[in-house]
Amino acid sequence: NSMTVTYTIEVSNARSTGFLKTLFIWKGSLWKLVWHELLIWSVAYAILSVCYRTAMNEESKIFFERYASLCYKYGDFIPFSFMLGYYVTLVVGRWQTQFNDGWISGSVMLSSSYIRGVGDRSRMMRRGVARQMCLLQVLVFRTICVLVRQRFPTLDSLVDAGYINEDEKGDLADNKFWLSIKWAMNFVRRARDEGLITNDNALHDIYLELCTLRVQLLSLWLADWVPVPLTYTQIIFIAVRVYFAVMIVGRQYLSHDRYASRYPVDAYVPFLSMIQFVVYIGWMKVAEALLNPFGSDDDDFECNWIIDRNLKVALAMADMGEELAPPLEKDANWDAADIVPYYTADTVAHKEKGPVGSASMLNLKPAAMVSMEKLDEIRRNSSFLVRVSTALKSLHSVEVELKDEIQMERIHAGNELRKRKWSISSETSIASSLDLEAEKPRKGVGRANRAIVRNYSDIVEDEEEEHNRHEENNLSTIEEHQQRRRVMSEGGSDPKMQLIKSESMRRVKSTPGLKTGHVVQQPHLLFPSRRL
Repeated sequence: NSMTVTYTIEVSNARSTGFLKTLFIWKGSLWKLVWHELLIWSVAYAILSVCYRTAMNEESKIFFERYASLCYKYGDFIPFSFMLGYYVTLVVGRWQTQFNDGWISGSVMLSSSYIRGVGDRSRMMRRGVARQMCLLQVLVFRTICVLVRQRFPTLDSLVDAGYINEDEKGDLADNKFWLSIKWAMNFVRRARDEGLITNDNALHDIYLELCTLRVQLLSLWLADWVPVPLTYTQIIFIAVRVYFAVMIVGRQYLSHDRYASRYPVDAYVPFLSMIQFVVYIGWMKVAEALLNPFGSDDDDFECNWIIDRNLKVALAMADMGEELAPPLEKDANWDAADIVPYYTADTVAHKEKGPVGSASMLNLKPAAMVSMEKLDEIRRNSSFLVRVSTALKSLHSVEVELKDEIQMERIHAGNELRKRKWSISSETSIASSLDLEAEKPRKGVGRANRAIVRNYSDIVEDEEEEHNRHEENNLSTIEEHQQRRRVMSEGGSDPKMQLIKSESMRRVKSTPGLKTGHVVQQPHLLFPSRRL
């Protein structure tokens, strides 16, 4: 009986009926994998529920309710969902890789095509190389697959099956995988020496194909030797089953009033927990079934069929020499100018249209063509405009910097004036306090202190006058810049602005970045000094 479960025809379209049919397949199904564990879990849940409802007294119920509440609240601390998902992904990836290794049809086709000749000698060479490839596969499968080992328990069984001769049995062993490939290479070398292989490139290709086949089959043996780490498998096995063992207690219905919000309805059958059990246990069973695809599960590889198929195909390719090739003649569409595909009356309605690019469906207006000379002129003009706009931006940035400096100087001057006023007032207060402390003030001393105060007042007045002059100069500078901007906006010409513009255009032309049309973001390249 076939182990592989094929249901592809049932899901050939996306209709729900096809997928519903797959739910009723028993072999290799979810129900077959989880029914016995689901039955054990349901029986344990039912026994505990009956004991809580009928056999426990009030004190035992209170203790059980506390324990059940603890399991319900902290049961999710077991982080099995993420670990289970990664574990299944890892196992399925290994399963796909192992299935793609071990098909020798391509290798036999290459060697049979390179070894030419129609006699028995060339046929023996081709069949000998193909037989050694099949022998390598059988030797590897005998060590990793139980069913193949039961089929070929000894080397004598390989002799009876035709994989080896009596002379070859003495040198062969179970783990001597390299020997069969070495024999195949010797056969190929003899074919080259006898002229059955016409060039060394063909010899190299056959050698390379034999080594590739050996690596692929040996990887199956290595995967059997080094599986997924045992610790990871144990963690998944324990985490999933311990979680649902805890939920046998945590999902019980509690009749006390304080648990009414958690259990609004007394569901005698925990169907939601059972659905969760089926999903997670089935998910884990997928990984457990695919962890060793060379076993005897429903979805394991058909190893015996694979080796039988490879032997038949390999020997058939080896026997098909040059004389068995069909005659070369004109095909049925030789004179057809336009080939008409063949459809039956039932399938002509399903004839499909070819692909159409998404951009071809856009309706765009025709655009005028531009010559290369016109395009170069447009680029030069645009480059000049970019340089001019960059120069104007640089002028504006310099003006802004100038205004900022004037404003900072005004603020700094005001701060200095306030500091001096505070210092003068402090010294004046100190002098006044000295006069008050004197019991009998002397006239000369009083006049001296008053002179000091007058001198301080004169200093304050001088500082205020200097600050006012500084403010007037700043205002006049700002008015001058504004007047220049008005003159330039009205079409006038100012000598200083003309000088600035000529200097800026000279620096623009001498700047490498501006010659290529790029906007210069550093105005200091145009004006090294911060002040004009």
